Amino acid sequence: MLSCIVIPHFDHLGQFRPLLRQLVELHLPLIVVDDGSPDGVFEALQSLLESEAPGTTLIRHELNLGKGGAMITGLKAARSSGFTHALQIDADGQHDAGSLPDLLREAGRYPDHIVCGQAVFGQQVPGLRYYARYLTLYFCWLETLSTKIRDALCGFRAYPLDQVVELIDASRVGTRMAFDPEILVRACWAGIPIKYLPVNVLYPQGGRSHFRYFRDNVEISWMHTRLVFGMLIRLPRLLRRRSSGPAARQTP
Repeated sequence: MLSCIVIPHFDHLGQFRPLLRQLVELHLPLIVVDDGSPDGVFEALQSLLESEAPGTTLIRHELNLGKGGAMITGLKAARSSGFTHALQIDADGQHDAGSLPDLLREAGRYPDHIVCGQAVFGQQVPGLRYYARYLTLYFCWLETLSTKIRDALCGFRAYPLDQVVELIDASRVGTRMAFDPEILVRACWAGIPIKYLPVNVLYPQGGRSHFRYFRDNVEISWMHTRLVFGMLIRLPRLLRRRSSGPAARQTP
């Protein structure tokens, strides 16, 4: 297994700086995809990587495509570079980077699985976000006719690149905040197994989120609409799978 870490980044330099120090200590190749940050931020990011993480692959989107677009670029770049697995961690410092060795270990034990973080929240989690996560989760259960997805939004994952990049190429996965839940629903449809690993999620004081409640909620709502129709198209297959147990990989 040959692994790297893919980090989507958009104007999070202040939060990314302390995270980067932790990532460097893991001695894994880094692929950072800057998703259209302002020029000054991108130049500062370049300087930071050159000084603290030389050898990092830095890819820039001239225009902001969204978190999903950055992840798709990073995953495809990782596969093209010969990696078999990519670990995802967001640049905003919300996920406990100390759990990355556990994530890597689980990916090694289950190399054909997506290993997904299951968020463990502290008391500082905003209430609206907490309940929105469960609303998304319930839709994912409907769309897969199962409860295999236990956390749809946690951006702390290990992906088997061959399976996941093929899945992306075969479908129209959303390129913004809808990416994280949609890729798991489509993985369930395709028969790619998913495992979960608890990970602490923090909301640092002074931290910034790029979630835009109107735009991103509209996109997530449209995603769920598409996926519900996709479930209806696949309904006979999904019902057969429920009655017969684990099934072979199917078309996403």
